[in-house]
Amino acid sequence: MRQDLFARLNFPYYIHGPAYAENTDEARVLHHLCHALNLAGEEAYVTEEGDGALHTPRLTQGRIEAHLRAGRRPIVVYPGGITDNPLGADHIVRYLLAPGGMCNAPAEMLLAWRPGLAGADVPLLATPLADDAAYAQGKDDFGRQLRTFIDASQRRFNPAPAVVPPMTAPVPRAAAPQIMPGRLARPLARLTQTGAASTASHSPAATARPPLPEPQPAPPPVAAVAPKRKKRIVVYSVESTWSPCPQIRLIRPFAHLQDEWEMVWGIDNGKLNTEALDHADLIVLHRFTPGLMSISTLQAIFNLNVPVVYESDDLLNDIPHDHPEAQQGASWKEGIEYAVRHAKAVVVSTEFLASKYRGLNPAVHVLPNYIDFDLFHRPVPQDNGAGKINIGLLGSSIQPSNFALVDEALRALVELYGERLHIDFVGWECPKGWAGHPLTTFRTFVHQYVDYATQLRQWNWDIALIPLATDEYNQCKSYIKWLDYSAAGIASVFSDVSVYNEVVRHDVTGLLMPNSGDAWRDAITALIKSPAKRHALARAGQQEVQAGFDLAHKAALYHKTYAGLL
Repeated sequence: MRQDLFARLNFPYYIHGPAYAENTDEARVLHHLCHALNLAGEEAYVTEEGDGALHTPRLTQGRIEAHLRAGRRPIVVYPGGITDNPLGADHIVRYLLAPGGMCNAPAEMLLAWRPGLAGADVPLLATPLADDAAYAQGKDDFGRQLRTFIDASQRRFNPAPAVVPPMTAPVPRAAAPQIMPGRLARPLARLTQTGAASTASHSPAATARPPLPEPQPAPPPVAAVAPKRKKRIVVYSVESTWSPCPQIRLIRPFAHLQDEWEMVWGIDNGKLNTEALDHADLIVLHRFTPGLMSISTLQAIFNLNVPVVYESDDLLNDIPHDHPEAQQGASWKEGIEYAVRHAKAVVVSTEFLASKYRGLNPAVHVLPNYIDFDLFHRPVPQDNGAGKINIGLLGSSIQPSNFALVDEALRALVELYGERLHIDFVGWECPKGWAGHPLTTFRTFVHQYVDYATQLRQWNWDIALIPLATDEYNQCKSYIKWLDYSAAGIASVFSDVSVYNEVVRHDVTGLLMPNSGDAWRDAITALIKSPAKRHALARAGQQEVQAGFDLAHKAALYHKTYAGLL
């Protein structure tokens, strides 16, 4: 074990590949690599089911979130045949297992399984397939290769933090860098030592020096005008700046308000950054973050004489049992409810969610969700009715209680239409009984918001299904999926619940269905049979979202709400 209990941990490894049961060389190599990393004292996971005889824990959403909260960004190992980035990772290793693979970007690391698969400058990691004579002969060589890979990958992606010398004299405080709308590509923002989101421009216009002007006579003296100070929000959130909820609820709205506001992230690598509070006008406790804090820590925050706002778009103090975060969520309740009771105000995304918090705090404000339309926009696909139909379900739509509403309908439809249909499941776990189905693909949830928008366009869904069981947690959700899917030109079918029937016009901008298997089957069948109907729904939804829900035209609502809380 490590001799220093408090030493900085290495970044974990996520091994992306098929289930071990497929019994291919690729599956065996990747699972044995995960096993070897864990035996070497590292933390490694596989994305698909492993073999009980190997130490290959399966990656879960809870584990991913725990790593992100701790600031431990994973090193993702892709087999060379995968040339894109399905997990949306920052730190990528391409492991060449067969001829033809290549490194996509200079920032990525390249490995080869066998000599001859890449150039001589590419490190070798000859992961064995079996405990045989070849392994016995090359065991020591593999051990050295593995240690070299671990050291090289951690140095590359997880360098030791620089030691900052103590200041011997006061240093003028630099202006806090801003989250600028032109710098919203992944990674959206990096946390600096002060916790601020750093987005300095790299454009020629920002760095080029203009020619020196000719000397001119001195102008008459004028009174100095002090620059207007921007209002500062300090956000206490353990979620990364590139993950969906901070992007939707905070970062993107205030990026449109950069002339008035600056936003600073107050948690860096799991630690509260008190320096971020300099000149703070508001503190925002975001989503489940106060649930991770002790009551004494929350008391200290509320005693800072700075207005505190609790912000959320989910009922995170009352999570249903089948939600992937149910077990963790039970421990969040006390801290979240303390924050709600003591906050100057609570800001949420829907009126139903507001009603759940008004019993704890009457000062609840509703700020609906909006999206940057251009980020998601895809032209509505044209179809002559003869091609393959792609159906997609994402996130909460494949949680057991929600997916049960459409399970039988989908089974009947794949039986009826066969290879004309393809179903994408995107989330934490493939729905029960569908793993390995030849007409489906299971995709791990995309954690980076910008990457999610890109992939939603690229999946080319014709139909999206959003089943939602009737319970209080679901009723508190927002209609964000309607915004995303409509902007991406997808015809969508929703449960007829208040989340969606307040915005979706049935048979115009989407379909609203009672929670009955027959109703869902009939609705999906109608869209499969009629390309014209799919096109009309998708086109009307897209036009309505662009006209009424584009964040560029709604950001002023955020300014009005938050400025009123100062």
